[in-house]
Amino acid sequence: MPDAGTPFIILGADAVLAALPSSPVQLAHACHALGFELAAPATWGDELIAESCLEQLSGLEHPTAIMCSCPLVTERLTRSSTTLEPFMLTFVSPPVATARYLRAAYEGQPLHITYVGACPGADDASIDARMQPSELLEAFAERGIVVGDQPKSFDALVPLDRRRFYSLPGGTPASDHVERSSNRSLLELAGDDVVLGLTQHLIERTPALVDLALPLGCACAGAGDHARRGKPRAALLLLEPPRARQKVLEPSLRVDVSQTLVDACALHVNESDAPAAVEASAQAHAEPVSELEAPPVETSVEAPRRRSLIFRSSESVPQCTTESGDVVPRASLALLRRARARAAASKSRRQPRIARGSRDQAVDLLEGSMRPASRTSRAFVTAAADLPLPVPPPPARHRPRTLMEI
Repeated sequence: MPDAGTPFIILGADAVLAALPSSPVQLAHACHALGFELAAPATWGDELIAESCLEQLSGLEHPTAIMCSCPLVTERLTRSSTTLEPFMLTFVSPPVATARYLRAAYEGQPLHITYVGACPGADDASIDARMQPSELLEAFAERGIVVGDQPKSFDALVPLDRRRFYSLPGGTPASDHVERSSNRSLLELAGDDVVLGLTQHLIERTPALVDLALPLGCACAGAGDHARRGKPRAALLLLEPPRARQKVLEPSLRVDVSQTLVDACALHVNESDAPAAVEASAQAHAEPVSELEAPPVETSVEAPRRRSLIFRSSESVPQCTTESGDVVPRASLALLRRARARAAASKSRRQPRIARGSRDQAVDLLEGSMRPASRTSRAFVTAAADLPLPVPPPPARHRPRTLMEI
């Protein structure tokens, strides 16, 4: 372990899923046996983000808001422009919020914080080291630590409160808190084209907090390589204690978890791993050549520079205005119109066709409601007397005797 400070570890949601069937308590004991003084759950960061989101929702003027605590969601919504910026509530990722809370709680004490998980938003100064869940399990195997043999309760260690009060996995507030604080509903979109559904809610001005984390692959919400089948977020909640009736974090510790859109969309390139990635990519795509014909290989690779996304101004993006006066991107409006046209076409194809006989067509010709089938045909119906008459009823002696006649 490094000597820079007291070693702490933050266990992400995917780390808890990777350790199954071992419980989160057994995983915390295994981390303590590995040398970490404290194993903090990422649920603390979820609580901080959800509480801050509820505070911003109460003062938001737009009825529809978008939850953005995952860099994957922010990147998808700002891929071409920043038109959706007024609707986006951007925050740091849950592991970063947890690390800031730990440093605020242990202020004045040097800490070395390691995060275990696949969240791409964990690149922050508050986190000193990062590990994948597979790397943590390999470290257990190298030290001979069996996670399943660890105690299932906190006997020797001080139990950490892993309950939730405000949040869901990923930092989204629970639906009852959203309805109580802002008179909005929580919409968790699903499917392959969640952006189209989001555009429809923005145009219709739906009073809701829209969450896109799961379909876009947020590891903190339960998605990723270790996601559970069915409903990943609900399956992750089953591994946690029952929901608390009051706040679980220290209210006197004020941790800033808000983030600007520019900071949320900044791309950080790891200079140490980039040359190796470039060399591996070049070797993978290189054609096999003989030793005599092999050209000299340059070993010097230019170090990549840190770059940021350059956003286009919203004025340069083609826009349209709805009947209510809301400005939406023209491309999004076109997608919505095409989707509605396809739905109307499929509905018309599902309607049964009514077979029309020759008598019905003749009546339509007589009333002038339709034209004859061919312009060259001169067989027009001119009077109702020319129409075929119905078959007359049989004589009385041939009719069956009814009950009244008997």
